[in-house]
Amino acid sequence: MISRIVVTLSMLLLMSCGGGGGSDGNSPEGPAVSGTVSLSGPAEVWSDEISWTLTASAEGLDRISVSYQLDADGSGLTMDSTTGLIQGAAITAGVYDLVVSASDGAGISASQSLSFTSNAFIAGHWRMARPSTGEEIEMVVSRNGRISLISYAPNGGISAVCNGLLEIDGDRLSGSVDCVDDELGQSTSVISGTVIEGSSITLTGFDQGDDGVFLFQSQAAEFNFGTIVPGIYVEYSDIAQGISLVEVSAEGVLTPLAPGDVGFDSKTSRCDLSGRLEEDDVFADYEFEQLKNALQVFEASISLTNCDLGSTAVDALDFNQIDAPALGASVLDTLADALSFNLYFPGNGNSNESYNAGYFRYVQFCDEANQLTAIAALLKDESEQFSIIACPVEEG
Repeated sequence: MISRIVVTLSMLLLMSCGGGGGSDGNSPEGPAVSGTVSLSGPAEVWSDEISWTLTASAEGLDRISVSYQLDADGSGLTMDSTTGLIQGAAITAGVYDLVVSASDGAGISASQSLSFTSNAFIAGHWRMARPSTGEEIEMVVSRNGRISLISYAPNGGISAVCNGLLEIDGDRLSGSVDCVDDELGQSTSVISGTVIEGSSITLTGFDQGDDGVFLFQSQAAEFNFGTIVPGIYVEYSDIAQGISLVEVSAEGVLTPLAPGDVGFDSKTSRCDLSGRLEEDDVFADYEFEQLKNALQVFEASISLTNCDLGSTAVDALDFNQIDAPALGASVLDTLADALSFNLYFPGNGNSNESYNAGYFRYVQFCDEANQLTAIAALLKDESEQFSIIACPVEEG
């Protein structure tokens, strides 16, 4: 997880100044021969962050005539020469060496150097093809570097699921992922690489020791702005084994529902999902239109309880877990013509099945207006022909 580092940097730089004087000790003293430049503000930001300020101040210099200059090392940052303010704006990801200088009308000057980091915005969907095997790997990444990968075999089936965390340092990435394949084989890969924002991520150590190039995928038609559109969602990957229902509030709280709560008489619950989404503070400074080009992924803290997913190899894993970190991605489900979100989770490290990493897809069942979506008709099969399916109505 990338932490926000707010630092106050201060360094004393002694500068020699001109000034005559004899050796008798009675000559008038010249101007001060030293100055200090202090920098206050964040030394690490997100590359898309638009509200931050780095401020320079000078001691030992004339405050009326002092003037500031910035050597920004290709970062694109600019400074107000009078106030010493470096105003936040979107900056290309990287680590930059900045030098702030101050001078006054008396010729006194000082300078301060610092390393400034702009961490890459990599939230979104990325995809890598393996032509030699016909496989495709889909990677979803959150702003903070939480990562999930799904490897699809040529026949469309899932051959492996991986979860992990990447450290983001400018335009460089490093971390590890834990994987489980379709035969429950377990592996861990240590990976590192670089990112070109909105274009590609190159990871070393992932693709059988070779470089793997993931290409950025265009955003979907629907955006969730780091949240999930409120409503009731259903997971129905194996209708014969049951369904899972969850209500999502406008505040991002996830509350499990039973199939009977919406009128299903014959279906059982596969898994109870609860928890809440993690807020993204950076978005507080965005305008609505800017969000449309932002992200469709989110982080959450979830609990999975009462899971009964059947008896096949992968489904038989113990998916029950409490307060687990999870990653989500919002997409438009074309089959149901409704919003949906994928939920990726790393597995329960406290369980004997510590590699039960996986993902569920939840499709909107009741929309914001509390109306059934098209998925309701699909789920009302012969076993439910006499059931009255309806969105629950809040009392009062």
